[in-house]
Parts: sequence; structure tokens; C-alpha cells
Amino acid sequence: MDLELVPKVGQKAPDFELPDDMGHMVRLSDIARDGTVLLLFYPTDFGPNCSLQMGELRDRYQEFEAAGVRIVPVSTNGVRSHAAWRESLHLPFSLLADEDGKVTELYHMGCDDEAWLKNRSCRGAFVLDREMKVRYRWIPPSPHTTPNVPELLREARSVT
Repeated sequence: MDLELVPKVGQKAPDFELPDDMGHMVRLSDIARDGTVLLLFYPTDFGPNCSLQMGELRDRYQEFEAAGVRIVPVSTNGVRSHAAWRESLHLPFSLLADEDGKVTELYHMGCDDEAWLKNRSCRGAFVLDREMKVRYRWIPPSPHTTPNVPELLREARSVT
């Protein structure tokens, strides 16, 4: 991943449309019209760190919802995998399937290092406002590092 190419704070985030875990097409700009978006990229469903991350987001979901923040996770896993993982973790938010990796590529969020992460989304988070401007960006030095969920909530609340 080349950090110089990843959308930066102040830039407009690229729009996209992907299927959610039920197979319904979802457009990012439609979600952003409703309020602040927490756009998350993560490597894989059922991974230990990814499960930890989504579990923390699930546990704080009501706080995000009360702040008017929509959680939008994206990975290169498919719709069926997302549906099974969402059910197993009891997630109150949908997961978007970037099976061909085009959105991961659009955001320059692809992992290019370790063999099992190759061609997967690296971990990262973007807080977007209603105009889809990036207001906060978090890209860890390692895709194995999970975000500080209270910090993401704080940053997202500052936009709403």
C-alpha cells in the first residue's frame, strides 16, 4: 500500500457501489447523505483481529447510532461469507463485499506484503462527512493492528 495514494484528510472520498451481506447493492454516497460515515477496510471475515474489531464496533454500535454515524465495513470476502460472519457475531450493521477488489484498489488499500493477505483489503478507517470529504484517516503500520474504537467514535462525533 502506498500511503501517498490513499485518500487524505480534506480530499473527497471516491464513491462506489457494492453488494451487502444480503446481496443488495449499496452506494456509499447514498449512505453519506444520511450523515457521517465510518468507512472501514479489513482483511478477512472470521479472522481473530477482524472479529475483535467488529465485536468492539458491535458493542459500541448504539453510541455510533446515537451520534448519527453509519458504520460501513468493506473487505474482499464474498456475500455468503459476510452473511455467515455477520450472523455469527450478531452484527447490527451490514458488511460490503468487494470480491473483485476494485474498491480496495480505488482506495489503494490493498495488502501487498504477507502471502495470506495478498489481494485482500488492509486495515484502515475513514470518517466521511455528508459531502464525502475525508475528515479523519487511520492507517496502521501493520494490518494486524486493530483501531481504537473509542477514538473512532470520538472522531466521528466531531463531524456530526
